[in-house]
Amino acid sequence: MKYPKIKEIHGILYLNNRIRIGSGFGYAMEIDDPENKYASLIELLNGENSIDDILKKLNNENLTAEEIIEGINSLNSEGYLEDASTEPPAILSKEELERYKVNINFFNTLSKESESKYDYQVKLKNSHVVIFGMGGIGSNICMALIELGIGKITAVDFDTVELSNLNRQLLYSTSSVGKLKTDEARKRINDFNPEIDFKAINKKISSSDEVKKILDENPCDVVVNVADFPSGYIDFWVNEACVNKNIPIFAGVVQKRFGRVYSVLPGETACYNCQYIQETNTAPGILEEFNAMQKNMYRTPNGALGPTCLFHGYFISYEIMRYLLNIDKILTYNKLFEIDFLTFESRYYDIEKNANCDVCNKVKVKL
Repeated sequence: MKYPKIKEIHGILYLNNRIRIGSGFGYAMEIDDPENKYASLIELLNGENSIDDILKKLNNENLTAEEIIEGINSLNSEGYLEDASTEPPAILSKEELERYKVNINFFNTLSKESESKYDYQVKLKNSHVVIFGMGGIGSNICMALIELGIGKITAVDFDTVELSNLNRQLLYSTSSVGKLKTDEARKRINDFNPEIDFKAINKKISSSDEVKKILDENPCDVVVNVADFPSGYIDFWVNEACVNKNIPIFAGVVQKRFGRVYSVLPGETACYNCQYIQETNTAPGILEEFNAMQKNMYRTPNGALGPTCLFHGYFISYEIMRYLLNIDKILTYNKLFEIDFLTFESRYYDIEKNANCDVCNKVKVKL
């Protein structure tokens, strides 16, 4: 480390007999300093001084050289320091550095000795997400991913905008009514963030092979499935295509007052077919309902409110970020998340990988 600097996201407060690095809830740490001997060291950790400079400037202070080095190493190993000499990577434009400044501040709380705060933003920029469904949840996911700085997004939908969509589908406006969602989404996203490589495909999915074809033509890191038609089919089609291609899925649905989110990491977690087998074994009535949907090409009546779609969209987007940045285990790892939006009671149901599943048992564990 050439020029040690306390990360700006933490800030420094000089309090009575102590120094606090960070403020408010979840502040970083406190240093007891009754003799006021550490304050001079903390003040010099501003990115303008090398370690040699600091040693020279504190030569007459109460701290020994060993204590100074130990203090700097301790703060660094705990993740409170960054090297002010680290230049932003060229892949991030000046506009992106400003647009994602607050993102990068957050990532700076995660970065350790071997990482730069910019590494996280670069990973997001280099990621490609394919989204099936640009309705209530899909609109919010799309915006959340753009705010995060996902570099490439491919969206698939076939509907036109209806006035009743506007209670929850924030990519569209009154002037969009009657127009293709894909066209209107492209305009909105290009206006909001022209740095994003956004592609919209106007396509009505009718088979697993069609999903696979889209993914073959648009290689991606993650697939989002929030399409609601045809009910009872689309989850199976996306699941089969993604499991066969080893692409993670993040999916969700809002039905009236209830919402659900699940994920599939092929070769690692249970797939959607495993979940279906488990649910039909415990609640056989689901099978009859599904068969009725298949017979009539049923489309579930929509009763989703804007706030519920926003919650789900941003919840799923955060799961995607967790996965892409590998910052923590995803919350829906072999679990189904369910929430009652009236009471906000929520719980996670365990999903078990089924040894007899004829979809995911074809896939080996990814190494």
